[in-house]
Amino acid sequence: MLNINNISFYFGSRALYENASLHIKPKERIALIGANGTGKSTLLRLINGEFSLDGGEMSKGKECTIGFLNQDLLSYQSQNSILEVALEAFTRQNELHQEIEDVLHQMEVNYEDKLVKKLANLQEEFEALEGYNLEIKAKTVLEGLGFSTADLSRPLQEFSGGWRMRVMLAKLLLQKPALLMLDEPTNHLDLPSIEWMETYLSSYDGTVLVVSHDQEFLNKMANVTVEVWGKKLVRYSGNYDFYVQEKALRRELQEKSYENQQQKIKEKE
Repeated sequence: MLNINNISFYFGSRALYENASLHIKPKERIALIGANGTGKSTLLRLINGEFSLDGGEMSKGKECTIGFLNQDLLSYQSQNSILEVALEAFTRQNELHQEIEDVLHQMEVNYEDKLVKKLANLQEEFEALEGYNLEIKAKTVLEGLGFSTADLSRPLQEFSGGWRMRVMLAKLLLQKPALLMLDEPTNHLDLPSIEWMETYLSSYDGTVLVVSHDQEFLNKMANVTVEVWGKKLVRYSGNYDFYVQEKALRRELQEKSYENQQQKIKEKE
């Protein structure tokens, strides 16, 4: 799905990554962890194409669409209701809806066969894309993230930054990108909304890559953990608790290997 091959990236003279590699597979739910300043958010921006690599390459499949939730989205403003903003996620369906309306308007004065056929084709595609259920889907996601039914008709600009971020999250979830990248998504959520999102992401039909300090959230959401360590990307095949245990085991094996190596050196000397 997405291959990261021997990448290097520098901030000035400081290396964040040197010959780091990672293979991201379909339908994985990945927790990206590491100490502050090691480059977790930077990796998301590299994948999103916002930064240029200093070495190596990233390659993705043709079907790999990317959605990225980050703090920059807080600057988005709109006088539209939050429901309308969330519905912006359905780009093709919205185009079809407008085309259908245009054809219906034309047919009020011109009932040609070609217009009837065009309308039928548009409606068929619209229905295939579940266009008639979009509003229900958007309401379900928004209410799952903590909005009341009355909130849905309120303009986005009336809400505080944290609540606007929830709308942006809802929009991304509705877009259903093949690779959904979330940078500290629980910062703006209360406990019921976090629990709702844990359930939603657990059955998400795509790959999820999350940066978060919320260990409980990562335990429930992730089935793979990737640690930024020593300018590399180290993969663990489990959630956060698995990572903690596995890293301790790997460190123990490395220490034993080092001790054995030192013993052999002494014996040779």
